[in-house]
Amino acid sequence: MKLNSKRSSPGRNRMFAVITVAAIILALVLNLLITYVGLHNSMYIDTTPEGLYTLTDAMKRECDFIDELDNDERCVKITFCADPDTLTASELTRVTYFMALKLAARYDNLEVETVNVEYNPTALSQYKSTSLKTINQSDVIVSYGDRYRIVSANRFWVTASDDELWSYNGEYRMATLIKSVTAVDRPAAYFVTDHGESYYDINNPESEMSLDNAYLYDLIEERGMEVKTLEISSVDEIPEDCVLLIINNPKTDFLFDEDKIDELGYISDTEKLDRYLVKRQGAIMVARDYDESRREPLPVLDAFLREWGFAFGDSLVLDDENYMTRDDGTFKDVVGELDTDEDSYGYAIYGDLAAVGTAPPTVFSDTGYIECSYPGSESVPEDGTLSTGRNYATLIDTYDTAYAVKTDDSGMLGVENVGKMTLAATTTRIYLDSVTAENRYSYVFCANSPSFFSSEVLGNLSYSNYDVVSSLVENIARIDNYASIELGGISGNSQNVGGKQLVDTTLSTSATDEKYAFKTQTATGFTVAIMLVPVAVLVCGIVVSIRRRFL
Repeated sequence: MKLNSKRSSPGRNRMFAVITVAAIILALVLNLLITYVGLHNSMYIDTTPEGLYTLTDAMKRECDFIDELDNDERCVKITFCADPDTLTASELTRVTYFMALKLAARYDNLEVETVNVEYNPTALSQYKSTSLKTINQSDVIVSYGDRYRIVSANRFWVTASDDELWSYNGEYRMATLIKSVTAVDRPAAYFVTDHGESYYDINNPESEMSLDNAYLYDLIEERGMEVKTLEISSVDEIPEDCVLLIINNPKTDFLFDEDKIDELGYISDTEKLDRYLVKRQGAIMVARDYDESRREPLPVLDAFLREWGFAFGDSLVLDDENYMTRDDGTFKDVVGELDTDEDSYGYAIYGDLAAVGTAPPTVFSDTGYIECSYPGSESVPEDGTLSTGRNYATLIDTYDTAYAVKTDDSGMLGVENVGKMTLAATTTRIYLDSVTAENRYSYVFCANSPSFFSSEVLGNLSYSNYDVVSSLVENIARIDNYASIELGGISGNSQNVGGKQLVDTTLSTSATDEKYAFKTQTATGFTVAIMLVPVAVLVCGIVVSIRRRFL
């Protein structure tokens, strides 16, 4: 019998061994490469009915400005504070992470990075400040140069009353963050602080007062403004970058010295407000306490507001038919009636919300009422001018079933007023510019409720207060560095009540595969396709080894 001399050739055996090892290594590298490319270039199929993993056309239009940014050694960076495996495993972060990858794939001037802050806590130390004690794995950092914003992953979602995820609001939030950090000249909203006002303290965000104003702070930041504080009595004029001034529940009156009024250079606090409104087309929001027992008298501030159309009642407004019950069983939270007149100022602010019959109520907690101070009319010409006027307009009224009562420490003293009353109003100053022939606008908004801007009210998703105030700020502050309302927001104005609403009631209670980037059959097919390569190589290796040894 003659043996095959090639069967035992050492050179041939070594060659096949090298080829087999090289093929297996190549298959593993190819597997890893496909996985990496798929993860970082969004090579997945969005099978969700809501399009959770697909950028909307509105989002693309909103973010196309990114390509026009000056790419001088800086770009927009979105940093996730956990590993990709952690981000994709969590229903809270998965959609936002994939959305960021989609943005990075679309725009060369935007990049996404992941840093495990738990294993490497010093890696993001440049983003820590006195207003942030720690950076958590669930945080997302959007930065551009030395500007940055840090938000929790749950801020990209709207939650139901039981804290379950209700609808995805990530596009609106992300676009707003990007616009905020890339704004060239960022305008500011100022909290007035030197009359006992309630404000957001940027140096002490964990204080009880700051927490009570946290939702108003978020709302202002979302509108593209920086939040600052101001002591009016210590400055000669309102700062140039101020586009919104907030006077939130003052406890003491504004400074006004009658003995100095004729002195050259003396400017009272309210004169500074007047100059800001008249010369700078500014905007002021006031929340005032109707109850005089909880504050000092405010004759100077009230006189200023009276000139702008506001007279305040000092009685508590109640409504036994249109109210929201508090946790303690009382019903002081009055439901306001939104104006459905398409020609009204209120409808211009919240018209889409008013047109929805099932929209959440707008609620006023512990409130008095407001009346127009202009005699016989809600529109008056400004003294000394021919083409300038001030127009008072109701923003939100009570229903006809409301009534106002006098109260003291012993309780109710009697009914003062019955029927429809104004809870919030706005006066618009309209000035015709003789040079440009265009109208210039100034605004003063007033609510006779000390808690109108509180987190307890603005943060309640059962109410539409956040949406109303957001639309108001958008209208009177005239700021362009924020995302379009088309993208949603915690908004009764959006058709789906904020972002992309999930098909099922909540994300966490749904067991369907439609909430993931792959359906089960899609994931299985993709995995099998990837594994076919190394399996095929392994089979070929086995066949070659058998042929070499036995054939």
